[in-house]
Amino acid sequence: MPPRRRVLYYVGAVVALAAAGLTYDSFSSGRYLFGHDPVAFWLFAACALLTEMLPLRWLAYENSGEVTGSWTFVMAMLLIASPIAAVGATGILFLLADLRSAKSPIKLVFNVADIVLSLSLGAVILGLTGQATQLQHGGQPDLVWFPVVALAFAVVFASNTLLTCGVIALNADVRLRSLLRDHGTDALPTDGMLLALAPIFVVAAQRSLLLVPPLLITSAIVYRTAHLSLSRRHEATHDLLTGLANRRLFDQHLGSAINSSERRSEKVGVILVDLDGFKAVNDNLGHQTGDQVLAEVARRLTSACRPRDLLARIGGDEFAVVLPRIGSSDAAAEVAWRILGTFDEPIDMEGFSVSLRASAGVAVAPEHGADAHRLLRRADEAMYSAKSAKSRVHVFQPGRDSAAIGRLGLVTDLGRAIEAGELFLEYQPQVTMETGQPIGVEALIRWRHPTIGVVPPGVFMPLAEQTELIEPITELVLEEAVKQSALWTAQGRRLLVAVNVSVRNLENPRFPRLVQQILANQRVDPSTLILEITENTSALDSKTVRFVLQEVSELGVALSIDDFGTGYSSIIQLRDLPVHQIKVDRQFVATMADDGRNTLIVRAILQLADALGLDTVAEGVEDELVASILHDLGCRHAQGFLFARPMAAAEVGPWLDRPSRWDLPMELRQAPAAQPPYRRS
Repeated sequence: MPPRRRVLYYVGAVVALAAAGLTYDSFSSGRYLFGHDPVAFWLFAACALLTEMLPLRWLAYENSGEVTGSWTFVMAMLLIASPIAAVGATGILFLLADLRSAKSPIKLVFNVADIVLSLSLGAVILGLTGQATQLQHGGQPDLVWFPVVALAFAVVFASNTLLTCGVIALNADVRLRSLLRDHGTDALPTDGMLLALAPIFVVAAQRSLLLVPPLLITSAIVYRTAHLSLSRRHEATHDLLTGLANRRLFDQHLGSAINSSERRSEKVGVILVDLDGFKAVNDNLGHQTGDQVLAEVARRLTSACRPRDLLARIGGDEFAVVLPRIGSSDAAAEVAWRILGTFDEPIDMEGFSVSLRASAGVAVAPEHGADAHRLLRRADEAMYSAKSAKSRVHVFQPGRDSAAIGRLGLVTDLGRAIEAGELFLEYQPQVTMETGQPIGVEALIRWRHPTIGVVPPGVFMPLAEQTELIEPITELVLEEAVKQSALWTAQGRRLLVAVNVSVRNLENPRFPRLVQQILANQRVDPSTLILEITENTSALDSKTVRFVLQEVSELGVALSIDDFGTGYSSIIQLRDLPVHQIKVDRQFVATMADDGRNTLIVRAILQLADALGLDTVAEGVEDELVASILHDLGCRHAQGFLFARPMAAAEVGPWLDRPSRWDLPMELRQAPAAQPPYRRS
């Protein structure tokens, strides 16, 4: 039977039971329709309507709902008035609230029938125990009244929860048990507090209506506390930018889905979606535009998923989907193709279009993995294969993909690699363009992976920057490079040592203290250390980053802008930041001899650096002609394969001692001696 037809039958049954409940309410009501004090009844009704109009949103795995403060006043009406008055008034105010929210007719009918039936069951409890008329006729609560009221409240809450989860389960085709668990966990603390306030309001109103306003303030505080609690719960499990589930909620839901599938002998699929080339959007258009693009991507992906699926953002430009009760790998692949189809149309961003493509990896339990971690890793490996083969969608194949390691696998292995000592440094010499004499080295991190060999930094460092691993890695590189600098100094070789740092390091106010401590421990002159930061980030405008850069500069450590010309840093940043050096990016340098436009760009960068009093280093110098052009343009220093490839620390000394270590053009060898690197005052 189609889900919609099942929902209609279910709603029809609830409406019929609600009508029976109203019949009971009408026959069981006494002569005091609105209770002994009608003013109190209408005061509670007004408060219930007001709070019903101001709902709080809560979100769980497959469902969402609202928490309102109306429970307190609805139950108060049920305790002091006849069942038909309390239930009828509540049904009307729920109807008004749903009309205001423009809910669909079927939701409107169900919500009203749900509350009418739940309250009628509570009225049955009060009637069967003889407590229904205890307060309606002006009586006082006794020792029996309180436990009976607690039981009635429990019945109302349980009935409302069961009915609500039932319709959600039928509509989304998910298990009722998991919904009841999740819904109850989210709603019970808040609803319990609100229900517990109802007897207090009733007793206070019996004494004097003047006591109700102070209690309203208390109720408002409880309501506000509930709002903060729900907000924090949501923030803890959802991505703030897109509103999707985050990695934490994704892992929980995937584990729950796999456990359910094992009991029911069903399959669970995972789709990992990674945007191709999204970094260029941030670099060229800015992070604000990138965030807007991600929000639109999330909306499109949501529209392509099934109602029962869970879509999550688990990385910067990485999304994942849990596919419960999927029939086969082919069915999961069909969902993946439908998701990627949402990228066929460009994204409109304030007058211009952004075209994106994506790759997707698919894995299905139990054949590809019996636990959440393994299944996600298999999907990651499949996604990696899809990118490599440019096939867009790839289903994990145990024989072919088992040797591949995707990005999630690398992140997992990277944490272990730090402890295992698998990360090491190589050093690439930098020379002066005037004489070819070495002036320093750049420390370059490498990873000797036990199964796939040496991994270059361009593969794993972007992953580290998205996690907390970037801090221990940067500390490791700094300690090793500074220690090596101390050894060279002890050998009589004074070399500048350049170390790359992430902007995430510069967002840590404690970073200058770390640099100072490492230098002090090795007794290294701060002027021999250069910290290189990548240009293509808007974070350079952050107050924290500027403060950290200033603190590092005051230590005597030089600062260099790496990959200059490829990002969107402004000349104002070069003027205001305590920068000492610019490194011209290799994509301009390497092709200068073949592309005159790149020569013009390099010339402009060198002239700008000279005007600002900045040192310059050209990266990627691989042939003599490029070196000659750089020399003629006034570039001070360079590094590249023409001079030396990256090498182990033990190889640097012998390389320096080789008489023919610099293969420079004759005119460069005969040029006058170079001045030492200078810095702005």
